[in-house]
Amino acid sequence: MLKRTFIHLPGVGEHTEARFWRQGFRTWEDFLAAEEVPGLGRERVTQLRAGVEESLAHEDDPGYFGPRLPVAERWRLFRRFRERAAYLDIETTGYTWPGLQVTVVGLYDGHTMRQFIHGENLEEFPQALENLDLLVTFNGSQFDLPVLRAYFPDLELPPVHLDLRFILASLGFKGGLKRIEPRFGIHRPPEVNGMDGYEAVLLWDRHCRGDYSALPTLLTYNREDVINLETLMDQAFNLAENRLIGEGG
Repeated sequence: MLKRTFIHLPGVGEHTEARFWRQGFRTWEDFLAAEEVPGLGRERVTQLRAGVEESLAHEDDPGYFGPRLPVAERWRLFRRFRERAAYLDIETTGYTWPGLQVTVVGLYDGHTMRQFIHGENLEEFPQALENLDLLVTFNGSQFDLPVLRAYFPDLELPPVHLDLRFILASLGFKGGLKRIEPRFGIHRPPEVNGMDGYEAVLLWDRHCRGDYSALPTLLTYNREDVINLETLMDQAFNLAENRLIGEGG
């Protein structure tokens, strides 16, 4: 999908990109191999070729494409940089910030699930983000990331963030994470099925008051929030790609 993308080039929007595809320019290499581009003057073609060549030179750098792509189109980077992607969700003492406490940060890289817990190893979390290209969340742009930035003032995030809440909404899947998951065949374990964020806050409070069963349940809940993001992101990418190719040719 990345090499099929042209909308990161100056002056190229969705309609122009779709026209390029219909004209047979389905990859950057196709564009560079063409002697001319119907509808464009020689100077404009020269400018675009320079942009495509620069894109090829940076194809391993997500930080190059992130700022150049519209936020709504950054999902296109997922497959290319998936091997260095991670999925994140946090638990807190409430929903109003600043001032709330981060209690658990869950981070899954597609292979290993790590959980950083307040009072145990939470301060190790920033190091876990090193060498990542993509960060995938659900509503993270509105909650998780602002909260983490407030809690860790020097936090360095991966160059690209994909917020599944808005990617899925653009595909017609609106609502909260727990409402959307069953539509993709995702079902949670009985001990946390039906649990929501408010109950997660109460679990942490119970843990602080000495309930030894509360923290394991909270960690299971957080783990489901995080692990399920990979399945959702994978399927959302496929749906978005199929829709885009179907519309654009």
